[in-house]
Amino acid sequence: MRERSVSTGRGNVARTFALVIGLGYVAAGLIGFAVTGFSGPFSLNTDAQFLGFFDVNIFHNIVHLAIGLGLIVAWRMSDVTITQGVLVGVGLFYILAALLGFLNYLQLISINASLSVDNFFHLFTGAVALIFGLIGVRQHEEEVPARGVAPAGPRPIEERRAQWANAGEYREEKY
Repeated sequence: MRERSVSTGRGNVARTFALVIGLGYVAAGLIGFAVTGFSGPFSLNTDAQFLGFFDVNIFHNIVHLAIGLGLIVAWRMSDVTITQGVLVGVGLFYILAALLGFLNYLQLISINASLSVDNFFHLFTGAVALIFGLIGVRQHEEEVPARGVAPAGPRPIEERRAQWANAGEYREEKY
């Protein structure tokens, strides 16, 4: 019988990057609120800008805070695979946001132009988050067998078939 264990992945690059980008997005949300305040247009186009060239509104700030806090929570998870999955998901989310921004469909968060700096920043952070999430997965796959702990998940089909054949429960001709 194989031993199953949850890997903490303390040295995993995905865990470190989730904390760094999470803190960055929380800071962006808080600084965004310093620019927009807490009243006024919630999801309308505004003239408010963060650092002089990032368009913001209250909804945009809330999105940054939520994603940043979500990444910090993922960083604290005991199973590193959750952190990796959240990082990959956030990366895909920001790549999608960049594509929508380039198509000029993000007026909801006050991105008014297809070639806005926000779109390029979202594309960059999304790609980097996706890359670090996948590097973390690769690093985890290399570390786990080295420690002698079997990766969680289903066993190879050949091993299951052998068990079923020995128990007399598996019949190839029925399938």
